[in-house]
Amino acid sequence: MTTLEISMVSVEGLGKYSSSYFITLTNLSNHLVYSYDGGGAEEHMFRVPVDHTFFFDTQHSSLQLHLYNKRRILGPTQLGWCMIPALDIGFLNLRDSAAVRYLSYRLRATDGCRSDIIINLSVKLLGSPDTCQTVIGIPVTAVRGVDKKQLAARWS
Repeated sequence: MTTLEISMVSVEGLGKYSSSYFITLTNLSNHLVYSYDGGGAEEHMFRVPVDHTFFFDTQHSSLQLHLYNKRRILGPTQLGWCMIPALDIGFLNLRDSAAVRYLSYRLRATDGCRSDIIINLSVKLLGSPDTCQTVIGIPVTAVRGVDKKQLAARWS
C-alpha cells in the first residue's frame, strides 16, 4: 500500500484565529479521517494510506481538508475547507517517489464562498504505487514486424 505524507507548511490569513486551531483530513474514497491538533512545528504531518486506485480514479479520488477553530464554550467552529484532487498530488510523484510537491489552497468558508485563509502543503509519496492495470487487446509489439498479407492469411 502507498502512503501519502502531507505536511502543513504554513497557514496564511488566520488573523484572530491563530491561537488555537486543528485540521482534519478525510480520504473520501475510504471515508477515513485524520486529524492534527495545531501543536508544535514538527507535529503537523499526516500519513494517509491510499490504495493503488486512488491515482487512477480521478473523478472520485480526493482528500478533503477542514480547518477548525477551538472554542472553549461553543466547541469547534469550522473556519474553512478545501478539496485536494488526486490529480493535484499527481503523476509527478508517480514518476519520482522522492519528489516533494508543494500545493497552496484558498479555503472555502462554510457557505462555499472564498475565504481569506490560504493553506500551504507539501506532499510526498512514500512507497511505489502499483501502476499495473489489466487491459484487453492485442499487444502492439506482436503485430509490428508482421506483413499485412501474412496477417490476413493467418486470420482467414
